[in-house]
Parts: sequence; C-alpha cells; structure tokens
Amino acid sequence: MRQIDFYQIGQAKLEPVLLMLLKKTLAAKKKALILCPMPAASALDDALWSHDAESWIAHGLDDADGAEHCNVWISTDMAANPIKAEFLFLLHGSVPTTWDGIARSFYLFDGRSDAQLQQARDQWKEWQDLGDSKLGYFSQNAQGGWDKMA
Repeated sequence: MRQIDFYQIGQAKLEPVLLMLLKKTLAAKKKALILCPMPAASALDDALWSHDAESWIAHGLDDADGAEHCNVWISTDMAANPIKAEFLFLLHGSVPTTWDGIARSFYLFDGRSDAQLQQARDQWKEWQDLGDSKLGYFSQNAQGGWDKMA
C-alpha cells in the first residue's frame, strides 16, 4: 500500500520545505519525481540549481537530456518519470494520473491559503475514499518543525 503524506506548510515557503524533504529522500538513496505545473516547474528548476553554492541537487526538467545522471526530476506531466522515481512530490495541487512505481508521495501545500487548504482537504477525502493508500498529515509548527496530526 502506498503512503501519501500531506505537509501543511505554515511558517516557511515551499522551496525550503521541498529542499529539506529532497535531501532526506536522497540520503535514503531514493529517487524523487516532482510534479507541478508551469511556470512553477521552471522556477523550481532554477531554485534547485542555485539554492546553496556549496551543494546542489542534480536534476532535470521535463524532456531534458541527462535523466540517467539524476536522482531528482521535475515534470509537468505524470506520464514522464524517466528516472523511475519511487518518491513523488505533488506541488501546487498537482495529482498523478498514475501511481506506477511510486511507493511514497508528499502532497505539499500552503496552509495559510484558504484555497490550497480546501484543495488539500478535498484531495485527502478523495484518496481516503479510494482506500488504496495509507494517508499521513504533518503540520508545520511555529518553531518550523513538523507535528504529525494524522
């Protein structure tokens, strides 16, 4: 049964939270597919290259070459998983059209946005009703840490 964890971002911005989770993913020797729409995918591509001058995350975007050298891939279309990632990061309300090969997913959303909060609730209910995934819910606390809520 696949695991889907919802991350309600409270204090931080999306990019630092995603970077933290990607670093943990890579430390666990897993590959990550990030699903998000344009222009967010392009902005994220830039952010991953420039987030830290001393460490960078090798990655690709959509139809770019070099998938064989990457453990992180950004896609605007779930049909593309050229690195055979096991972990899926869902941003900006993106949902997969297939779960093939995906063992764990992370649904990241801004808890300060009523629209994103409602969208996350609706998505939780939809996946819960399907009954084929184990769901978890983490909320960012005032200190920037994470509390497991469900």
